[in-house]
Amino acid sequence: MKHPREKYIFHITHIRNLPGIIRTGGLYCDNERLSRGINNLSIAHQEIKDRRARRQVSVAAHGTVADYVPFYFAPRSPMLCAIHHGNVVGYQDGQEKVVYLITNITEACNCGQAWCFTDGHAEMLPSEFYDDLNQLSQINWNVMRSKYWNDTPDAPDRKRQRQAEFLVHKCYPWSKVLAIAVMNNMATTEVEKHISMADFKPRIVVKSGWYF
Repeated sequence: MKHPREKYIFHITHIRNLPGIIRTGGLYCDNERLSRGINNLSIAHQEIKDRRARRQVSVAAHGTVADYVPFYFAPRSPMLCAIHHGNVVGYQDGQEKVVYLITNITEACNCGQAWCFTDGHAEMLPSEFYDDLNQLSQINWNVMRSKYWNDTPDAPDRKRQRQAEFLVHKCYPWSKVLAIAVMNNMATTEVEKHISMADFKPRIVVKSGWYF
């Protein structure tokens, strides 16, 4: 079994954001993007982003959740499901244009930025924040390994737990991205075009099973 520190974590973004990520040297948190005037194509619920800008982080560099770059602990997130079903206001491109930027916990801890993680969706109570890797046991790894994460009468908190996050303060470097996962070969071609002039080129993998 993979050691928890070597477990992969996943940031999802629109494929058209790749040139800007490469140009600026990495993924920037929402607050840092706004202060730097960095524009991107959002795939998120704006009302949730607004709440993340108010939710206080109790560990690491403190601040709010909007001061951190978010990663999931598993693919097939509830957020991607909402995208697939067209439930994100203002976004119409579907899941085919969404890519995963993949790293692992060790790389994230060693990227030069403060970090922490949560045991559920960072914006939601009763999710808690941790900055001690010994507390990774607070993650519901059974839910992370499951293909389906819907709440059930016996386990009514699975959806929140599936959205647990690893959070990196301010910026996650492009050079620390281990791989890019896409839905199909057409997306592979588009990613190859976007990263063709980059000094650092992560490998590209087709992971159709990570989509809905």
